[in-house]
Amino acid sequence: MKGPKFGQYTIGDTIIHNLDSRTKIISCFLIIFSTLFIYKWQVVLINILIIIVAIYFAEIRPKLVLRSIWRLWLLFLLTFIFQAILTEGDILFSLGSIGVTKQGVALGISTILRLMILLLTSCLLTATTSTIQLASGMEALLAPLSFLKVPVHQFSMVISIALRFIPEIIQEAETISKAQISRGAPLKSPKAQERIKGYFAVLIPLLANSLQRAEDLAMAMESRCYTGSANRSRLSELSFRKNDYLVLIMLSIIILFSLLVC
Repeated sequence: MKGPKFGQYTIGDTIIHNLDSRTKIISCFLIIFSTLFIYKWQVVLINILIIIVAIYFAEIRPKLVLRSIWRLWLLFLLTFIFQAILTEGDILFSLGSIGVTKQGVALGISTILRLMILLLTSCLLTATTSTIQLASGMEALLAPLSFLKVPVHQFSMVISIALRFIPEIIQEAETISKAQISRGAPLKSPKAQERIKGYFAVLIPLLANSLQRAEDLAMAMESRCYTGSANRSRLSELSFRKNDYLVLIMLSIIILFSLLVC
């Protein structure tokens, strides 16, 4: 319950923190795109290695990363089970009428690794980039769409706020769960039916707190004269530096090499 959560922005002076927000957004999309649309084990493993290196240079504690992965253990387990039993192929073993295939096991492991890449990439982006930087970077990258009358500024602001809400909601859910358990809620009951009923004691306050948080944010933005239009100037202008070019070039070369050689 104490300390920062992986995905929650923390101020830092690391190499990753000092990169331009556009560099981190482009790198994030390159990794996600290559992971989702290229079905090669080599690409998945290379992307995991890139994320590990980025986490190391961002000076994020491995305990935070492992804890964020462990929170989704049920999703990973169900994904593996469904892939293993629903994918056609060579039968490894059977449990009654249910058969586990070799191709299903391989696909299940690959899917889990892809989900982990999506989780770690998005959390790393939000952990090293503030909301204002995210909005500025997305607005700059989507600027050409403004010629088509697309509300780029509003869109980038909505996406950046949504990304920032994810770690906040997770932390809020943990707080409410602890509070309800202390009041006797059967969240750890061995009976699934009682646990499901107990989860309503978490979901309802979580929804109410999320709506209240959104309303408070809207009032705060309105009190600061936010009108939803693009800013004419910024406190810190975006600018690519040497490290940004090096990161983009190295990442592009690694992904292209993995596509052509692997």
